[in-house]
Amino acid sequence: MSLYCLPITIPYPAQFILPKTATLIAYLAEPCGNLHRLDLTTMSLELLGAPAVKASCVGLAADADAIYTAWEHQAGGTIMGLGTDGTITWQYDIAGIPTNIILAENRLIVPFTNTAFTSEGVALFDLSKKCPSPAVVTIQCPSCPSGLAAYPCHAALAADNKTAYIVNEDGASVFVIDLETAQVIDRLTIGRSLSRLYLLPDNHSAIGTSNLFADLSLLDLTDGSLLAVTNTKRQLLSTIAILPYVHCQEYNQVRYYQSFPQP
Repeated sequence: MSLYCLPITIPYPAQFILPKTATLIAYLAEPCGNLHRLDLTTMSLELLGAPAVKASCVGLAADADAIYTAWEHQAGGTIMGLGTDGTITWQYDIAGIPTNIILAENRLIVPFTNTAFTSEGVALFDLSKKCPSPAVVTIQCPSCPSGLAAYPCHAALAADNKTAYIVNEDGASVFVIDLETAQVIDRLTIGRSLSRLYLLPDNHSAIGTSNLFADLSLLDLTDGSLLAVTNTKRQLLSTIAILPYVHCQEYNQVRYYQSFPQP
């Protein structure tokens, strides 16, 4: 592995996505909201558009045919579908404040937190519809002190593409949602703040990252128990990647789990 410096200058990316497509195309959004298309073959950068009102892009996803964005603004939030040229194909104004956007095959999973007039939850968009309106799952966190937000901020998708694990950063919990019925089917009380969740190949355990503690947690998804926590110096930590085991599976698996000191 080696690091490579792009031969062009790009704006500071508040959001960045490299879709799994045949062409090497990436998209990035600036803190001011400007949306760019980056061609990694020709090393060219194209401005696709800017928000019409003051807004920040809090989530970005894409596939071969479309770009999906989540925006936070004074009135709440807006979810947009765009063509790869930046043309808006549909948009939906959401009452809460979106915190992320996750593309899961033909669905968009959009966690949102509350405003003075709305509750918290997850909006599920069916992309098979031309102008999708979401099924909304309301989240009520029993472990949260009265009046405090759970702050749903991330979603991890199970291998069956029918189950989503919603991370509540302030609520120190994970809600399990059936995407077919748009119902909460389980609540896991973790007991510490998580920011993102990554399922391991066995689908019974997961790695959680924490912006608050800047560490990794190993979780048992059957009961939400905390199996281990890394001992790291104080640094910002959020996004990681989980790669499947390729060689010497048994040895690598044991070594991987043993790298987590017990809590």
